[in-house]
Amino acid sequence: MDRDRDSDSHARKGNRPPGLKGKEIGMYYRDLGRQRAKEREKMKKDGGPDMIEQPKIRLGCSVTVPRGALERVKEFMQAFNKTPRKSDSHSDVDAQFELQFRHLLSVNFHQFIAEKKQENNTLNYINQNLDTKLMEEHRERLQSPNMRERLHARQQLPAMKHAEEIIRAVQQNQVILIVGSTGCGKTTQVPQLLLDHSIVKGCASDCRIICTQPRRISAITIAERVSYERGENLGLSVGYQIRLESRRPRDRASITYCTTGVLLQQLQSDPLMHSLSVLILDEIHERSVETDLLMGLLKVILPHRPNLKVILMSATVREQDFCDYFENCPMFRIEGVMFPVRMLYLEDVLSLTNYQFENLRTTKKKPNQERKESLMAHEAMILPYVRRVRHMYDRRVLDQLRLPESEGCEDIDFIADLVYYICENEPEGAILVFLPGFDKISKLNKALENPQGSFKGQRWRQSLVLYPLHSLMPSVEQQAVFRRPPAGKRKVIMSTVIAETSVTIDDVVYVINSGRTKASNYDIASNIQSLDEVWVSKANTQQRKGRAGRVRPGICYNLFSRAREDQMADIPTPDILRSKLESIILSLKLLHIDNPYEFLGTLISAPEQEAIKNGVLLLMRIGALDKEGILTPLGVHLAKLPVDPQMGKMMLMSALFCCLDPITSAAAALSYKSPFYTPLGLESRVDQVKRQMAHNMRSDHLMVHNTICSYRKSRGDRNFCYTNYLSYMTLQQLERMKNQFAELLCNYKFLSSPSLLDKSSNINSDKIPLLRAIIGAGLYPNMAYMRKTRRIRNSVRAVHNMSTDDGKRVNFHPSSVNSGESSFDSDYFVYYQRQKSSSLYLLDSTMVFPMALIIFGDGVEAGVKDRVPYLSVANTYFFKCNPETAKVVLELRTNLGRLLLKKALCPAPIEENGEEKQLIKAIELLLSLDEKLDDDSFSSDEIDDI
Repeated sequence: MDRDRDSDSHARKGNRPPGLKGKEIGMYYRDLGRQRAKEREKMKKDGGPDMIEQPKIRLGCSVTVPRGALERVKEFMQAFNKTPRKSDSHSDVDAQFELQFRHLLSVNFHQFIAEKKQENNTLNYINQNLDTKLMEEHRERLQSPNMRERLHARQQLPAMKHAEEIIRAVQQNQVILIVGSTGCGKTTQVPQLLLDHSIVKGCASDCRIICTQPRRISAITIAERVSYERGENLGLSVGYQIRLESRRPRDRASITYCTTGVLLQQLQSDPLMHSLSVLILDEIHERSVETDLLMGLLKVILPHRPNLKVILMSATVREQDFCDYFENCPMFRIEGVMFPVRMLYLEDVLSLTNYQFENLRTTKKKPNQERKESLMAHEAMILPYVRRVRHMYDRRVLDQLRLPESEGCEDIDFIADLVYYICENEPEGAILVFLPGFDKISKLNKALENPQGSFKGQRWRQSLVLYPLHSLMPSVEQQAVFRRPPAGKRKVIMSTVIAETSVTIDDVVYVINSGRTKASNYDIASNIQSLDEVWVSKANTQQRKGRAGRVRPGICYNLFSRAREDQMADIPTPDILRSKLESIILSLKLLHIDNPYEFLGTLISAPEQEAIKNGVLLLMRIGALDKEGILTPLGVHLAKLPVDPQMGKMMLMSALFCCLDPITSAAAALSYKSPFYTPLGLESRVDQVKRQMAHNMRSDHLMVHNTICSYRKSRGDRNFCYTNYLSYMTLQQLERMKNQFAELLCNYKFLSSPSLLDKSSNINSDKIPLLRAIIGAGLYPNMAYMRKTRRIRNSVRAVHNMSTDDGKRVNFHPSSVNSGESSFDSDYFVYYQRQKSSSLYLLDSTMVFPMALIIFGDGVEAGVKDRVPYLSVANTYFFKCNPETAKVVLELRTNLGRLLLKKALCPAPIEENGEEKQLIKAIELLLSLDEKLDDDSFSSDEIDDI
């Protein structure tokens, strides 16, 4: 392959002021980059396109296609265009687009509501026969001894003591706010009170209640609890509905617990929720994106639905904000059953347990600079506090407090030791441990199951019943956490934030609060989103404390100092202020909300305009919105898929190009997590296993698929997982997600079979160049360019000089299979996520060839520089290309656009022997040549094999 570059493109050290050293050089280039970005933005605003600084053209490799292959591509395209059906012509496709999407594109949200109001103004759900039947069944059920016992238990909950007041408040107001402490019974009892009241009054057929939950596990477990309290199986008067799973109740006289996202999707067809009589928004204090959106929509909807009752339910966290947002709606308080809870902090725990930390600084993975900054920040916080309390704690405790590693969950053995301390010194009762994520849960679970080198651990191992709790665990395993342990055993639940408010476990007496959680963060200026482990807020700590006072006086062990708590934020930052917004914007478009800037500005916490702009621009570049910001047919499908739009595009392309299995592996892992875990000190061994699984494909995404295939071959052997540092549960979850994706694509008619491994859906699943290209088609425009690779003396691993298309210097994350590799067949990479720590890293990457960028990228144009013709992608990447190849490739892109439009309008699998398949063959041929462009010619046999 021709890799000519300008002679000054590598490692040039001039053009900076003399005398700068070390960090000063980096700061100089940072400030210079910011200044140039501002100048370019000002030119765009002030002078229009003619005033924009033209990019510096550096011609990359040649993408000229050998004549024999080019002729074959032309033949494929002629076959594609041969005797086209009438609906394939541009004018007819446009007419079909107008017919199918005219309503979506021309009717705004207010008009959409008015139309639906007119359509449904004669609806009448009253059914006297059903009402009579339900009244009789209700009376009979109350005669059952079991039901009387369960009703007696319900009546002990604080919410039931306010039954008449709650019913009266709902009758007299359209919107009310119920503020209740954890465990007061508001989520389980309020819907039942309203349903039973309608049954007794003989109007149950006009009652349909939906109660939203921020998490899947909450919807399932609460629905099961309520159905148990009513003496029924799920699916009668109580049910649940979550993404890709449901047990729906009967249509009328029912309660449905569903995730907030499911309800938002239902609004696309019925924005006024005509079938509902009561909508309950639970856990609104958590400020999830979906809940904030739904509250914003309700402000518009409620004037058109005067009979719809809305109940907002919140813990005691800034509840006045919600009242103010809904025009000072009435607030109704329910006090929870709270026994006294003793609060202990890190200094107290260290005094009780006498635990001695090893100084972990030498084994920490953080770079020196970051460690230094972390230590300085910790000392600035803790040293004044240590001086203040030096007479209250002995020197050993104070010395331990000075270590940054003493806080949170850095030392899993410390948490295990605290569990053993509770077992030895405190009465029976379950222990609930709050940890930030599944990785820390797994480590603690392993430490308690196999306590090597711990005398106390060996003593108590057989007495512990361990329950991990995480939102993406299988439902059956989630339910086990509510069981009482056998006599003589102590239950230990290791949970994420999910157990803070969404799930109540009745027998918890002891809470261990690591003080850490996982939170997404979005840097608007750099357009970088990351999932980071952070300190919780004071409000979170109070919620966690409340879990210890359910059955009797409890204890909350906080693994952070009082000094740390003083620095914590009062409440968490709303999710919508720390999230990328492209998925939200697409959802709004399906609701006929054309102007996301205007609507998002009305939310209780409005995101910044720049964050909205970033989301709109990305949607334009991937083809979900057109240049005017109007929703495209592709955008409609991406909005319906329950994944990030880039993941959705990747999956749609995999259906068209018949490579479903490997691409859904990539999409599932990016949507959830990698199946690998990394034990401390074994990082190099895990990296070695990953590289073996990668099969030199230079792709983290295909490495995951290879791993899943190897797992299948082992037939789910747990020993295979153990020896290869793989999470058995994560692999199972990835397989479940992949199967769900296949079913969705089949439901949307992009596939002929819902089977993930169906042969017709995987004809091309072994064609590596095509797989890389499809991954690139999905992840584009997230691009990086390798400027230089060099080896350091006596080092096996190479050093890379890379940058992303926005000019930022990046490198592969050390955990990537591409990190340290000395040679690549292409200089171009796609990625999904980059993360800022000591440097800016690509957390995942796949090498792609130029032709994949040219076929699936945006802004592809032909040009000439110094008499050398080229093709450019997004005015950023330039490739030498003769005019004949450029003409054919541009025509192919036009045909591909037609095909994608047609498939978006009329989803259907591509027939193996149809005209559409000829275009796919042309693309496959060009992609397969990418790795062979060093050759001047191809044999006819090679081309025929494509």
